[in-house]
Amino acid sequence: MAKPPKILADSPPLHEQMTQLGTLLERLEDPEVPLEDALTLYEQGMQLVERAQQTLDAAEQRVAMINPDGKIQTD
Repeated sequence: MAKPPKILADSPPLHEQMTQLGTLLERLEDPEVPLEDALTLYEQGMQLVERAQQTLDAAEQRVAMINPDGKIQTD
């Protein structure tokens, strides 16, 4: 029996992840941000991107499991 994939419990909702990414991007674009801080922001952003991709992949798998009649396949 196939089970729908679970979204990581410790991950915020996708819209929050995208908001956080936008905030990080704005800070990275600031020419006054020191290099070390920019590197830390970049690393945080890459982690957020990875979690957001996992969230999207899980959602895509769940959608793929839905039959045309709206029921979830379990075989």
